Parts: sequence; C-alpha cells; structure tokens
Amino acid sequence: MLDGLEFLGTLLLLVIASDAFANAVEWVGALYGLTRSAVGAVVAAVGSCLPETMIALVAFQVLRDARSIEVGTGAVIGAPLLLSTLVLSLLGISAYAFGKQRSVAASIQPTLFGLALFVGTFALVVGASFATTRAAHVGAGIAALIAYAGYLLYHMRAGGQEGYETPPPLRFAPGSKRPDARLVILQLFIATVITVLAARWFIGTVTALATDFHVSALLISLVLSPIATELPEVVSLLIWTQRDIDDLAVGNILGAMMFQASVASSLALFMTPWQLDATSYRAAAVTLAVTIFLLTWTALRRKVEVVPLVLCGLGYAGYLIAQFAAHHKPM
Repeated sequence: MLDGLEFLGTLLLLVIASDAFANAVEWVGALYGLTRSAVGAVVAAVGSCLPETMIALVAFQVLRDARSIEVGTGAVIGAPLLLSTLVLSLLGISAYAFGKQRSVAASIQPTLFGLALFVGTFALVVGASFATTRAAHVGAGIAALIAYAGYLLYHMRAGGQEGYETPPPLRFAPGSKRPDARLVILQLFIATVITVLAARWFIGTVTALATDFHVSALLISLVLSPIATELPEVVSLLIWTQRDIDDLAVGNILGAMMFQASVASSLALFMTPWQLDATSYRAAAVTLAVTIFLLTWTALRRKVEVVPLVLCGLGYAGYLIAQFAAHHKPM
C-alpha cells in the first residue's frame, strides 16, 4: 500500500515538473520567434521527453545497480513504444472526435522525414545491442546523436510556417502576457531540478513494486514509466488538436520519438553494457513495425490520415498480449 502511494506521489511530481518545463520551453519559442515546426518537433518534444531521460540518466549514472539499470532501459525502450502506439492512436481518436474524419492538418514532408529518420535511428540503436564491444556501442551512440543533430537542423531551418502562438500563461507569472525571459529560465531550472529528484524517487518506487508483485523491474518500467511520464504530452496534443494546430501535435510526438531514439538511447549506449532481453526486443519490434506501417501508409497517401493513426494503438495491445503469454507459459 505504501509503495503504491509513493508511486502516485512520484507520478504527480513528475507530471507537475514536466508541465512546468514544457510551459517554459513553449515560452522560449514564443520569445525568440521560433516556427511551429521548431517548437513542436524540437522545443516541446524535448520538454515532454525530460522525465524519461532523467529517469534513465539517474539510473545509469547515479544509482548504477542492476535493477536501476533495468528501470532506465525500460524508460529508454518503453517511451518510443508508447509514443508510436497509444499516443499516435490517441491523436487519431482526438482528431476524429474534433471533426477531422479523414486526416489531420500536418505538413507531409516533415512527417515523412521524422518517421523515416526515427526508423533508421531506432533500428541502429537496437541493432547495437547485439554487439559486445564498447567501440560498437560508442559508435552507435555517436551516430544516433548525429542523426538528432540533423533532425534539429532540418526543423530549425524549415521555413514558410507560422510562428508559434502565444502560449498559456507562464506558471511562475500567471498574470503576465509576456513574462521576462529571466523568469522563464528560472522556471526551466527549477522544473529540471524537481524532475531529477522525482526521477530518482520514481526508480525506487518502481523497483519496490517489482519486488512486491514478483515481476521484472524492466517489465514494470516498460509499462509504467512511459505512461506516467507521457501524460503532459497527451494533454498538450489534445489541446493542440482541439485548437486545429495539428502540426504542433504531430511534430511534438515525432520529435519526442526521435529524441528518445537518439539522445536518451545514446545515454544507455555510453553508460551501460546495452544488452537487451526478450522483453525489450518485443517492445522494439512492435515500435519499428508500427512506425514502418505508418510511414508506408503516409508516403503512399501523401497525407497524415486518421485511420492509420488509430490503428497504431493495436500495436500496444499486441505487445501486452505477447508479454502476458510469455510470462504465463504452461509448466
């Protein structure tokens, strides 16, 4: 009971901190005149990825024990799984609910670029787990970071798009229409510190729950870590879809997927042996299959349609069924 309450406490703290961080980075976009493409795919995506990345960093660099590394690995592999399945499916469902029965108003070229680059980068990262040499892992990590640098350059140089609208009021200055940049940075800093502390607390509660229920810490982290840390992003995409700012919603999800496949994965490649098990490989296989399916459909149809987005959710259901079957084999 106590472990469950602690988990809820860490969940609430992570949601509050990540919301404050995302709110601050949106104001960075507004204050410095960034395009919607840059804000959605880069700034907002980085903000929404902060909790998972901090969980992995604390697990790999601070705690370093075997169970903490399992939790960190679960966060690295589980986030792309959830984003490519449930979150994309929720985007399609919300778009349909808000009257967009066939497609969402997202630019096709940035979408195809993001999907294709994610597939290549994530496949490289997963493939590196089969290598046993440190040099191979470091090389794959560097390549993943180079891919993300290319992704950043693509979106920062993208032109012909509207600038980002005025974000919701800054959490630290709810009455100000245009807060001081120093206050925005202060909110960024405090949100980061709280997220680091919450991430360490979260790792402890997840490993405790794994002991309580006699299951792998990696399995619990694959399921619970992404769900807990993606809540702010889900709320954001619902708001953006309802406001007909679909390019922000799509860019945010793809940007988060790319960040996880490159920056977060490179931490694991640099700091751990990066040897995955069957649970992680199943998650990675579903992630790649769903993303390739969406990439192919979108490339053929030349628009981001609601139907394939909704169908992405079947991948997560299939993953859970496969996990249940694997852990309940007849003796």
